[in-house]
Amino acid sequence: MTSYDNKYGFKDNKKAQLFHKSRRMFCIKDNKLYIAAANLNYTHAVWFEKEGWITQENDSLVSEITRGFVDSLGNVHFYVGFDMRITKKAFQETIKHLPELIETLNLNKEKIVYGGRGKNKDGKFEPTKSYGKIRELL
Repeated sequence: MTSYDNKYGFKDNKKAQLFHKSRRMFCIKDNKLYIAAANLNYTHAVWFEKEGWITQENDSLVSEITRGFVDSLGNVHFYVGFDMRITKKAFQETIKHLPELIETLNLNKEKIVYGGRGKNKDGKFEPTKSYGKIRELL
């Protein structure tokens, strides 16, 4: 368990690690799209720390960097902050870099773009909002 896990509101267990491995993380920092390696079993915060962008003592950039992932079905999810919220800036940055994300990861334009992440009544994380199919947002 890392110090980031409490901020995200989940426990680092086998189920969480399997989820992390099933997705492909991305972020937009300084107007540049970064795509993490495949099959990583950790959070964006750990990735950012490995990149030298944040430390456990200073993780404020997590609240500023638009980030997200492509799930195992090819859908795109984006958000910002440890609370995984939607902001106008995060939406605009995601749409701006969507063509590059599609090309780099060879995404199907019929898949869905989702914003935000929240817990449902069963405590499972799920998207907050659907923006429709990728092709509709290009």
